[in-house]
Amino acid sequence: MTFPPDQARHLATVLRLHPGDRVTVFDGTGPEHVAELETVAPTRAAARIVETHPGRSPALHLVLLQGVPKGTKMDGIVRMGTEVGVTEFIPFTSARTVAAGRGRVTRWQRIAVEAAKQCRRSDVPVVHEPVPLLEALDRVAGYDLVLLLWEGEQSRTIGQALAATIPSRQIAVAIGPEGGFAPEEVAQAAARGAVPVTVGPLILRAETSGIVALAMVVYELILRPARDPR
Repeated sequence: MTFPPDQARHLATVLRLHPGDRVTVFDGTGPEHVAELETVAPTRAAARIVETHPGRSPALHLVLLQGVPKGTKMDGIVRMGTEVGVTEFIPFTSARTVAAGRGRVTRWQRIAVEAAKQCRRSDVPVVHEPVPLLEALDRVAGYDLVLLLWEGEQSRTIGQALAATIPSRQIAVAIGPEGGFAPEEVAQAAARGAVPVTVGPLILRAETSGIVALAMVVYELILRPARDPR
């Protein structure tokens, strides 16, 4: 196997590896491989696969519907979401979005690849092109649960919503842009089966709330059952 030029340069000039050294590689399809380097140069690197193992992939199919935020905030959302276990990112535009996110999907996908490598995920989440909110919701129609974070919801928590939908293996989390969801958008989402939830009394930033919600979902469905058989 040969490495892309940027990976060859990383192996040779950053990691300073040599022929005979072994690295763990993956192609985003699931398995991970142990490869022994045969050629290492800044312009070309090649290796042979010596072992193949099952990769580490998230146990849930977790989708983040994210209102496109301003500036480079989506970069961090994709990076941290990948580390938490997001399977797909669906950026959307809505009544209160300011940025459109056009032309940035290639960058976001590259960030997802780098984040997957860092956290030893053997799969890479897909980052879709931004679409209108209702189209984003239609894409997750039929999921076990679609959670919509909304400051107008004062009582129903993520844990309560999940407890009412067991088993849950396909979960979508919808996060508004900086200005949040307009009331009519919440009504439209609820009509499509989305469940408004709260993560507490404080108003979180658009780039923070999704990661908090995703971590809660992973805890409730993966980590809590491992500790508490209830």
